[in-house]
Amino acid sequence: MNRNLTLVTVLFIVLFIGVSYIYVLDNPVEINIQATIGNTTTTTAPVTTTTTAPVTTTTTAPVTTTTTAPVTTTTTAPVTTTTTAPVTTTTTAPVTTTTTIPTTTTTIEVSQEQEEVTINTNSEEVTEIYEGEFTSFDGFEGENQLRLNELVASLPDELRKSVESSVIFVNGCHSYAATILERCPFGVWDSAGTFADGTVNSKWKLSVWVSNKAFANNRGYDTLLHETSHALSYLTRNCINPEGEKKRIEAQEFFGSEELFADALAIYYGGDYAYYRENIVLQDSEREFLDNYIALCCDN
Repeated sequence: MNRNLTLVTVLFIVLFIGVSYIYVLDNPVEINIQATIGNTTTTTAPVTTTTTAPVTTTTTAPVTTTTTAPVTTTTTAPVTTTTTAPVTTTTTAPVTTTTTIPTTTTTIEVSQEQEEVTINTNSEEVTEIYEGEFTSFDGFEGENQLRLNELVASLPDELRKSVESSVIFVNGCHSYAATILERCPFGVWDSAGTFADGTVNSKWKLSVWVSNKAFANNRGYDTLLHETSHALSYLTRNCINPEGEKKRIEAQEFFGSEELFADALAIYYGGDYAYYRENIVLQDSEREFLDNYIALCCDN
């Protein structure tokens, strides 16, 4: 029985030592064991058990604290100074001869009451005359063209010869005059060759127009004589009086206007109808003026 007790005691001690060993592994201590077995007293000297636990070496690295300040990026751009100098363009133009052309002024006189239009320019250029049929002209009528030709042939020789080499005579309703009057006029003198839209330089420059309407109202010859007088006035526009002034301008001022001058010429050449004058009788001073005008300005 003592043996069993001893065995149990030994086992207990071994168990206790094992548990202590485990404990000591975690917490090293100094243990004094006293055991009493039976009647035998055993004195056990203090036992110092040293358990070497696995050594864990912890190395504390220097703590580096990094403070990231807001990054401000400053980019210094190259300073560029731009100086804009005045640009000078030199163009070498070819040598040219400059001819100053006088400004051409076109004067249009409209008589609503007498249904007559006069288109005059102050151009001094020599106008090329259209030769040929008139059927392509804007406003050409033609029913009375042969009759008009006969009336032209019957004009006073002095007047006819002064204009016939330069002026064409058209039986028609002048399209531009009809546009501005809103009806067909009896007659038109057109020095510029005016289209229906008012542009000029058509084939009928220097043209006298007598419409069918004039013939229907028995005004064919009167209209022809009046418009031909405008033609004579225009063709002599460069005639200079002894004082160095243009005789045509002097005549317009003397009679009061271009239309009154044309009326006076028509009466001078035997007409018995006036579109603008209050009478068809020329005063002596008026006749004398016209005598001098014709003698100075008409070649024949």
